[in-house]
Amino acid sequence: MIMTTGTPSSLVEVDCPVCGSNSSRLLFHVKDWVLETTEAMFGVRKCRVCGCGYVSPRPPATEMKAYYGDDYYWSFEGSRQPLSWPEVINNRKEQLFGKYAVVQNVRPGRLLDVGAQKGEFMWYMRERGWHVEGVELDHSVPNPGSMPITYGDVLTLPFSEGTYDLVTAWAVLEHFYEPARLVERVASLLKPGGRFAGVVTNLNSVQARLFKADDFPRHLTLFTSTSLRLLAERCGLEMCATWTDQRIFGGALNGAALYLLKRAGGYSEDEARREWKDWRDPLAFYAKWRGRRSVLVLNVSRLDRALTWVPEVVLDRLGLGFNLCFVMRKP
Repeated sequence: MIMTTGTPSSLVEVDCPVCGSNSSRLLFHVKDWVLETTEAMFGVRKCRVCGCGYVSPRPPATEMKAYYGDDYYWSFEGSRQPLSWPEVINNRKEQLFGKYAVVQNVRPGRLLDVGAQKGEFMWYMRERGWHVEGVELDHSVPNPGSMPITYGDVLTLPFSEGTYDLVTAWAVLEHFYEPARLVERVASLLKPGGRFAGVVTNLNSVQARLFKADDFPRHLTLFTSTSLRLLAERCGLEMCATWTDQRIFGGALNGAALYLLKRAGGYSEDEARREWKDWRDPLAFYAKWRGRRSVLVLNVSRLDRALTWVPEVVLDRLGLGFNLCFVMRKP
């Protein structure tokens, strides 16, 4: 459902959120093709100093909540209707395994999951011996598993400093208007030797650059391994490792061949991307041509799904995958 918020006159220009430089170049323009909260166009720029990508012009910080629709948190499950807790866990089992692989070498202790959503990762880690806590900004997010989630802003809530062995943020950092404030807060919450782990989207990926795969305008910052390392250092943390791994969210390249086919067949960029991003009716993109069932589209879609895992594996090995994993350490 399209809202009337986010008119061009209300958007604001910003400097690089990582290094603060005002020297950048425009990469491309985007729309909210996922939730369709607005028809406004947003610019995606690349910092000339640190290489970070970021949305500018963008909505003001005070208006960002309007860009998260009522069904935003169920869109991850591909469902318009609430699911039971076992259904949520089953839907997320591969993703949870991928997340655990990032932190499996950290000895169980006290965990804070930032952007906990419905508490899936907290449950998974509790099953593996961790004492878990979570924080979620939006009070309206369902908690079907009755997990110990505190609702509010992690930047201001009174969590005990220097007490956590691990803080995680899965696809969270790119949503923060000022990502450095979150990393600084995490650094204050960690014990010496504690880890900060998570995943962001990778600007240096085919998915981000060619297919504009980020969730705009909710994804405000598009990181690279270099800019992420700089952010860690500026906030008092050491970068242990960065790598790309499609197992966590995966499928970002799925549909690429079909998108190119539809563009070649006369679809405008806007038409093709709206269909590709439409989680409410995935068949509109994967099985239809302009609303009508198509054998050609269906067969290309099947071939696409069967083959895209190959380039995704190659891209990951080159560090050019869409999901950029990181582990930082507090000295």
